Amino acid sequence: MSGIKIILDPPKRREYLDGLLALDGLSHIKEDPAAAYCPVSLTSTPDELKEVVRARQQILVEKVLKPAGITAYDPESAPFSPDKNISARPDKIYAVDSSKIAGTRFFVGHNILPSTGAGVEAEKAKIYNRVAVMLMDKNVRVSRMQPNRTIYLEYSDFSAQAGRFAEVFELLMKYEPGAGLNGDLPALLGFDKTTGEVADLEQVVYEKFADLRYHYDGNTPVLKLRAENPEIFRENRG
Repeated sequence: MSGIKIILDPPKRREYLDGLLALDGLSHIKEDPAAAYCPVSLTSTPDELKEVVRARQQILVEKVLKPAGITAYDPESAPFSPDKNISARPDKIYAVDSSKIAGTRFFVGHNILPSTGAGVEAEKAKIYNRVAVMLMDKNVRVSRMQPNRTIYLEYSDFSAQAGRFAEVFELLMKYEPGAGLNGDLPALLGFDKTTGEVADLEQVVYEKFADLRYHYDGNTPVLKLRAENPEIFRENRG
């Protein structure tokens, strides 16, 4: 515990969340400790990449989370997916997705596109002190603007490594989440469900799964996307 300052232990976390949920009009939402919100880029993903994104999402849901005893909420399958419903108002979408994040213990998704399509959701998960895990493709460089109190892991072949990632979540299921500082850095804390011992969850995962720890490499290529309809900008109209 050396260097760790506890700000939110489990009782204080419940009190903190009660206040936040009341402000958001979500006091009726109860957190499921065995559920995960799995953000996915829907609006801006090019058609030629949607099947790749869907396939990796399916692996996450069926081969990583399910074996660890975690039920996934997939926004793409929801009634308000932009592929199914383009008439719902932004305030409605924000309220629905906020309630889904509040109702799940984990926040787990891929960060593999120039725009994740889930930046607002990621910040909401951080505010709600979810156990956030972002999955990075070792062969794709993305933005370095990444929220703290989040576990960042990488893969080269997600399907082949799915079993290893399932082990990560089996470990995380043994902790109650909290928040604090490790030194002067914000930290996602975990309280062992058996002993009550506190740990920096990011450090715990990085030490036990060093082979999956994300390392930023500025020489890795970014995925280049091309606008198909630049004419919607006034400046580009003939």
